[in-house]
Amino acid sequence: MNIRHLYRKKTTPLTILTLAGLMLLFSVAACAKNFGRIQWDDNVTQAFQTNQVDGNYNFYQYTVGTQVYAIVGLDPKLELQSRIWQELASDTTDFSLATSRIWYNYTKTPEDPRGAIIRDPSGEGVGVYFSSIRFLSIKFKPNNRVTLLLDTTPITGGPDGRRSR
Repeated sequence: MNIRHLYRKKTTPLTILTLAGLMLLFSVAACAKNFGRIQWDDNVTQAFQTNQVDGNYNFYQYTVGTQVYAIVGLDPKLELQSRIWQELASDTTDFSLATSRIWYNYTKTPEDPRGAIIRDPSGEGVGVYFSSIRFLSIKFKPNNRVTLLLDTTPITGGPDGRRSR
């Protein structure tokens, strides 16, 4: 009986799994350097609720049908890379209509829309965010390009059946 052969059979899957886990960890860590984050701020929430947001930002809305899921304002030096987000002027009645139509999360735990400051990977404030959806991925690309992705899955508190409206 070859004992060395039996020992290899038991450790090889564990070794492969460990190496795959380490590779995944390093790749996630390498990609994370290009991602920004949001910081919840009551002043931003109040600014959106009273339609007194900073007019120096370029505003966009994420809308399906007549339902507005999120509004974001970005520094003019940044270029939003998405066809999902539609431009929205902050000094119009469309802006106040969009904030009044913002989606409320009435699932398991009701959550009102909240405002947040968008921070780039270095921690500098580069925009504002307003939504009931708590998960937003912000990827900063070369040449001041930004991609925003909302997590609209019902599992994490996003809207149910948003495509049917």
